Amino acid sequence: MTRSHHARARGGFALPAAIFSLVLLSALVAGALFVSTEELRSGRGDGADQRALAAAEWALDRAILAWDPQRNITQPIGRTDTLMAIAGAPNDAVVVTATRVQRAAVWLTATATRGGDGRGIPARHTVGASLRLVAAGDLARAALTTPGPVLVDGGIIDGRDVTPVGYSAAMCAETDSVAGIAVPDASRVTCATCATSANSGVFGTPPIDSSGFVDPAFSVLVAETIAALVRRSQIDLPGGTLIPRPAAVNAVCDVADPLNWGDPRASSACANWFPVIHVRGSVVLAAGAVGQGILVADGSVRLEGTARFVGVVIAGADITVTGPGAEIAGAAVAGATNSAALSTVTGGGAIRFGGCAVQRASMTAARLVRTPSRWWIELR
Repeated sequence: MTRSHHARARGGFALPAAIFSLVLLSALVAGALFVSTEELRSGRGDGADQRALAAAEWALDRAILAWDPQRNITQPIGRTDTLMAIAGAPNDAVVVTATRVQRAAVWLTATATRGGDGRGIPARHTVGASLRLVAAGDLARAALTTPGPVLVDGGIIDGRDVTPVGYSAAMCAETDSVAGIAVPDASRVTCATCATSANSGVFGTPPIDSSGFVDPAFSVLVAETIAALVRRSQIDLPGGTLIPRPAAVNAVCDVADPLNWGDPRASSACANWFPVIHVRGSVVLAAGAVGQGILVADGSVRLEGTARFVGVVIAGADITVTGPGAEIAGAAVAGATNSAALSTVTGGGAIRFGGCAVQRASMTAARLVRTPSRWWIELR
C-alpha cells in the first residue's frame, strides 16, 4: 500500500521542461523579431533620411538652374519668395524659398520631407545656399564711351546722373555723376554748340575724360562683355530698321514678342521686362521706338526723332542719336573695336547718363553664381 502511494506521488519533469523550452524559444523568437524590426525601421529611416537630403539638394540645384532673371529686378531686399513647392506621396514634399539679403546677394533654402514609406515621423532635411548676382561687366564709365571721334551739334551728351522719366529713385542704389564722354584723346570730340548753347553740348564730371578709360584693356573687357551678353540674350534679330514697342496680352507683358523691348513707364505691364537684345548687324530705331534693357548691335546703332531707349547700348561701330526726342537714357559704348567710327548726337538728340537705368538693365542680365568658399550648408 505504501509502495503504491509513493509510485503515484512521484511526478515527472517532461511537461515543465517543455513549457520552459517553449517560453525560452518564444523569448528568443520575440527578441530576434524585435531586433530585426528595429533594424528594418532603422534601415528605412536611414533610407528616408538620405532620400530627403538628396531631394533637398536636387531641389536647390534645380532652383538655381531655373532662376528667373526678372526676379533680379522685382524682388526687394528682405522679401522671401517661394520658388518651388512640390508634393508627392503622403507626407512627401519639397519647398524652395529665396530671400533677397542684399541687392546682389540671395539666400536659397530647400526643405524636403520624406514620409511615403509609412514612417510615423517623416524624415526632414533643410539645406541652404549663399549666392551672388554677377553682372556681365561694368561698362558705364561715362554717358558715352568710345575710342573713336565724336560730333555733338545741337544735341547733348550729359554725364550728370538723372533718373529717367518713368523710373523712381527708390528702385536703385544711389549713384554718382560720371564723365560726359570718355575718349582716348579730347581732341577727338567736336562740339559745335558747346560754347553757344546751354541746352546742348557736353556735360559731366568732367565733361570729357581722356584719363585712360578707353585703352586696350577696356576694349578687351567690352569684347568679353559683348560675348557674355550675346549668350544671355533673350531677343536675337537681324539688322534693319525697327520700331519696338511694349506689347501685352490680357494685361500681361508678352515677352515672346521679339519687338517688345519693355516699357520705362512704371505703370506699364512691361515695366519689369528688361531684355538683352542682340542685333546681328546695324540697327535703326525709327521714330516712335521705345525700349529698355541692354541693346547689343554688331554694327552701328541709330536712334531717330522720338525714339527712346533706357538702359545700356553697345555698338560694334558708331552710335547716332539725331532728331528731337531721340534719346539714350543710361549709358552708351560705341565702336570699342573701331577707332575710326564717328558717333554723332545732333538735331535735338541726347545721350544722358542714368545710373538707375544702368543698374536695372545690368541686374536683369546678372547670373546667379555660388558665393566663393563655403556656399552650401546643411541646416537640419
